[in-house]
Amino acid sequence: MNGEKRVFLGLLSILIVLMSSGIFFLFYIVRSKSSILYNFLIGFVILLFSVITIILIFTVIGFLYLVYRRKNNKALNKALLLLIDMAYPFLEILGDILGLKKEKIQQSFTNVNNFLVRLRKNKYLPEELLILMPHCIQFNECKFKVTNDIDNCRRCGKCQVGELVKLKEKYGVKIAIATGGTLARKAVMDTKPKAIIAIACERDLTSGILDVKKIPVYGIINIRPYGPCFNTKVDLDEVEKAIINFTNGG
Repeated sequence: MNGEKRVFLGLLSILIVLMSSGIFFLFYIVRSKSSILYNFLIGFVILLFSVITIILIFTVIGFLYLVYRRKNNKALNKALLLLIDMAYPFLEILGDILGLKKEKIQQSFTNVNNFLVRLRKNKYLPEELLILMPHCIQFNECKFKVTNDIDNCRRCGKCQVGELVKLKEKYGVKIAIATGGTLARKAVMDTKPKAIIAIACERDLTSGILDVKKIPVYGIINIRPYGPCFNTKVDLDEVEKAIINFTNGG
């Protein structure tokens, strides 16, 4: 298991310890108070905390089971994707408290999500696959905007849009470039893909994966040699491998 997965699982484990400690503390409060109503309310909180803790333990054990077995279990995979999505906001808060960089948690979340998506080994027709990427991947001084139509690209080589168009033509997949979350959601609604390869920064990838519930999303974190949102790049080999994994190479 790589380090990025460990960050997410480590936060889950810390959350389990905190929840368990809270349960024992609440048991102590119940024993020290005599009010029936007060004890009833505390008992309800104990029950709620216990259920959440059991779910978190199931998530960690289930994920480790898939990691070390390397075989997909459809029901378990689906349940883990749902539970990890639900747990993420709490882990982000916990990470802030512990002083972890938000990008580190987002990278780990994306890595865990990608592992579960890859493990499914579902195959799709090329036209059912959408590659979704941000507008900042285009050379900032280019006069031929590709946000509405990627085929406007003149393939001058100043950015990687031309290479991505070549992948589109080679494998027959769909490509959309979005300037923000609203247009990204519109692209998904318009193309109705059955799977998505999303290229973006950690923050946008995380929000996009959480936003898209019923479609598997494989996230690729972009490269930012000039800082965020300006002439960004992507590992084209990773994009092509993701296409092949989803489509069996067309």
